[in-house]
Amino acid sequence: MDEAPGEGRDVPDRDPVHSVSADADTGNDGDHPLVSVVVPVYNSRVSVGETISSLLRQTWPRLEIVVVDDGSPDNAMDLVEVYAGMELPGREFVVVSQPNGGVASARNHGLRRSTGDWVLFLDSDDAYLPGAITHMMAERERLGDGKWLIVPNAVEVTGGGLDTSRPLAREPMPAPNRQREVILQYNFGSMTSLFPRAFFQEVGDFDETMAFVEDWEFWIRAVYSGWRFHRTEKVLCLVWWTAGSMMSNREAMDAGEDEALRRNLARFRDEMTPDEIAFVERRLEVGSPQGLLRQMADNLRSGDLDAAKRQLDAAASVLPAQKRVVLKQRISRLPGGMKWLQRRQSTIDGYVDYDPSLGR
Repeated sequence: MDEAPGEGRDVPDRDPVHSVSADADTGNDGDHPLVSVVVPVYNSRVSVGETISSLLRQTWPRLEIVVVDDGSPDNAMDLVEVYAGMELPGREFVVVSQPNGGVASARNHGLRRSTGDWVLFLDSDDAYLPGAITHMMAERERLGDGKWLIVPNAVEVTGGGLDTSRPLAREPMPAPNRQREVILQYNFGSMTSLFPRAFFQEVGDFDETMAFVEDWEFWIRAVYSGWRFHRTEKVLCLVWWTAGSMMSNREAMDAGEDEALRRNLARFRDEMTPDEIAFVERRLEVGSPQGLLRQMADNLRSGDLDAAKRQLDAAASVLPAQKRVVLKQRISRLPGGMKWLQRRQSTIDGYVDYDPSLGR
């Protein structure tokens, strides 16, 4: 039942990527396929300029930048209109507005208005590093035929600055033949991934009824439809994590994780193995492992090491594929292990300038 990319299902015709180098010069080159980048905007006046500037700095010759105003209450769109008024070779702006419907709705709106052979989504508080799109397109060409999604690695921008030694994706990307198993444990996809347009014709768009964790629901659906992820070794994206962002609302994120699993269990139950069904049911009983790990960190900070140990054990029971969590659990069993984890938590908090309001 676990199909390798390009096997076991009809594979859509691959869009022509052409041969491209990672240092291609910027220019209006009609020989390169058009790449559409959908940017949902909501209350992001302080960050959207950097987001769009990062797209203007890209080396890929043909970009369509589709900015969706999701009923933003601030004046972020005033700055967007300045960019959209520029005449730049190889850069076409499409600016659309809608009443506030949430990020899934905004992405779907932008997807419908986009015209490129390839599609990217970039939130208005994130940014691509120069050359990122060219590098992702080259990686996709290198992989050849198959149902592949290219995932760029990223680093998090915090109050403590930029630590390039701690990329967001520190766990190895699961092997293609294990991605179906592991996607039920945690979300290893990224909305900054490179999609062929044929992907959406097969998998569908974002579920607008989910206010949180709509991306994980989307990725489970994609993997169970036979698509597989390939992550770049190079860091290509910057991710800001700020107070008030969706990622900082951990309780809602935890509930969204459970809902994503429930919906896909209902959708794919007839295709799932008994082990997969049993795992999802067990995971729903235990609760969000990310929420448990957050609680563990809070208890390490407060000194309640017994509670922290219980939460770590529970999280590890439903995250067997996350090597760092399994290693922490092993350390916790050693004499003085929990004290060591407490000191390590304090060190990490210093690196990132820990702020409880971020929900991190």
